[in-house]
Amino acid sequence: MASQSGLVEVDGSYGEGGGQLLRTAVALSAITKKAVRIENIRAGRPNPGLQAQHLKGVEAVAILCGAKCLGARIGSTELFFEPGELRPRALNVDIGTAGATTLVLQALVLAAGRLGGMTTVELAGGTHVSWSPPTDYFEEVFSHHLKSLGIDARVETLRHGFYPKGGGRVRAEIRGSPDWHPMDLEKAGAAKEVILHSVASESLRDARVAERQVEGFKSVLGGVASEEAIYVPSLSIGSAVSASAHCGQTVLGGDALGRKGLKAEEVGREAAKTLKAEIDSGASLDVHASDMVLPYLALASGPSRFAVRELSAHFTSVQWLVRQFIDVEFKVERKGNLHMVTVIPKREP
Repeated sequence: MASQSGLVEVDGSYGEGGGQLLRTAVALSAITKKAVRIENIRAGRPNPGLQAQHLKGVEAVAILCGAKCLGARIGSTELFFEPGELRPRALNVDIGTAGATTLVLQALVLAAGRLGGMTTVELAGGTHVSWSPPTDYFEEVFSHHLKSLGIDARVETLRHGFYPKGGGRVRAEIRGSPDWHPMDLEKAGAAKEVILHSVASESLRDARVAERQVEGFKSVLGGVASEEAIYVPSLSIGSAVSASAHCGQTVLGGDALGRKGLKAEEVGREAAKTLKAEIDSGASLDVHASDMVLPYLALASGPSRFAVRELSAHFTSVQWLVRQFIDVEFKVERKGNLHMVTVIPKREP
């Protein structure tokens, strides 16, 4: 917990012990103006410490708030971050690898979302890579949730980037607000519209990979209202399927990445099964959105409520981290096959 001097001490190995703790910690530091020291960063991972995408996320938030930052280097397992004043800026971030642009955006959007002006950022790196949401998810699912909170975050994929070379380009415009609305999503409505995006490298056109991914998806989840199968130039060969379901006032997401040895049809089926599980459960937020929204709801102007089908390791880790910075109460109740989550902010930071 924060010491009397206002310094927050964070054990970066807590819970799932990944980069999300780091990204969320520096963003919350910038918002609350509490300095933070993070130790044991990614301690249990095969390559512990800061990697390129983590470092670039820290550096971007540091620029946004004029922070003093010690230990910001590749491989570092300890970081000291002392924020200054948050201000809207225009940023350019080149991860330099296939590191996920959306993971950098996780930190940036949270910090910039608290500002009244416009922050713009252009990122270079991976757009559809393992262990991270694809840029389509940010564009169609997470941006929808942010809008309901009072944050207008527009994300555009300018060039696709797959592992291992990356080379993708993304542009984001974030118009935030110093006051965030609570989220009232106790129930999801019926799925009225499913939007499907299938993308593959240009070199996979002859094999009809993008179209076959669509066919696989629709064999599991029909009733697609809008679909596209596109081929794109890319430095590395790759493919992906991203889908979103509009269910009343909420949007749920499901996606899958193409990989060697997996048929294109199976990639589509994998994405469809994930999205179908979310729809069938009656959840109002999908598993990935549930942990991403927690810091926002902890800083909202009133209590929030949503339903999720599964509490991930990310969820419990972020829940713990948010409490280190903010006086907030979380209530989780089991209701049938769903977890009902209530977030009750107790005071302004």
